[in-house]
Amino acid sequence: MGFWEKVLPGYKGYREREDSRNSDKLLREFLSRRLKEARGSLDEATVFLSKQGDLDLLSGVEKLTQTLSRVTDRLRYANYGFTGRWFGKDKIDVERLEKVHRFDEQLAEGVEKLCTQLRALPGVGDKSEVRASVESLILAARDLDSALNERENILRAVGGEPGAGN
Repeated sequence: MGFWEKVLPGYKGYREREDSRNSDKLLREFLSRRLKEARGSLDEATVFLSKQGDLDLLSGVEKLTQTLSRVTDRLRYANYGFTGRWFGKDKIDVERLEKVHRFDEQLAEGVEKLCTQLRALPGVGDKSEVRASVESLILAARDLDSALNERENILRAVGGEPGAGN
């Protein structure tokens, strides 16, 4: 047992929550980097479609680009998993923390699935396949955006607005 754990009641729990908070931040930064890297494939597809003169498909790609940018930023700058306060009403309980962790695991799976689809986009064949892929990607990106709304709702339920995470 360390010095602070001996003299400060609740310090061990605080330290565990603070470590979890840092892990949460690292996960969100990792996921946002993955999306940003995968967007390179979307950029390739955009160049290809531009050269083809397919403006109709480019509007869908633009929607996808905007949604991906929003999701990437929301992941990177989202609130921490909890406020990290030592005492008081905003102290997160273990059950809620586990819920956030399970939710973040599902979020990570969704990001990886979207990244895989993005990387496959430049290899898609004809116009109708590209259109279907872009529409599918838009839906997947919107699902991630909605998932981030859900995550914020979980965190708000802790007992107040969590502190800004950076």
